[in-house]
Amino acid sequence: MLNMQYANGGWPQVYNSSGYHKHITFNDNAMINVMILLDDVANKKGDFSFIDSTLAGKCNTAVTKGVSLILQMQVVVNGKLTVWGQQHDSVTLKPAGARAYEVPSLSGQESVGIVKFLKTRSSTTQIANSIKAAEDWFKAVKITGIKVVKTSDDVIVTSDPTAPAIWARFYEINTNKPIFVGRDGIVKYKLSDIEQERRVNYSWYGNWPNGLGIY
Repeated sequence: MLNMQYANGGWPQVYNSSGYHKHITFNDNAMINVMILLDDVANKKGDFSFIDSTLAGKCNTAVTKGVSLILQMQVVVNGKLTVWGQQHDSVTLKPAGARAYEVPSLSGQESVGIVKFLKTRSSTTQIANSIKAAEDWFKAVKITGIKVVKTSDDVIVTSDPTAPAIWARFYEINTNKPIFVGRDGIVKYKLSDIEQERRVNYSWYGNWPNGLGIY
């Protein structure tokens, strides 16, 4: 994992690969899980108590570089910090696409894992500002008045004024509109506008930010 890390502090989805696999990847908490593991090694936690100080120091440096990069990659829209993409280009650091239905966007799921990890770091002004900006963004884009219903063969959005707040997996950069994409790669603004197979087999809505304890 130390060898996989880019000089800028990020980790690709797949080591020494090409295409979207070389993007700095937060999808399914990939980079955050790596940092959690290396942080445990750096601090000789639990099963890592036997680790020598040299390796622990290298892991600590890797985590520090990763945190610095995370702060750099937080997307700025109209002068305001927001959250992060599902993956970011390893050179430009901008949100990037992966599979056809994973277009450059702001992530309502993966950004939660990033914020949780930042909350475990020693606080600095930059980290505190980053966390607050992300939490403010989550509050601003929460979706109320609808309920997502899973049937035996579909996922349907229905009106429900009493339903608890939920969030979209992806939000359009600059507009904060929830977006949904099928295998054709075309952005739609209603879940019902993409094919049934993608509606059923991907997590388009969720309550992930509830885990931050701010709602």
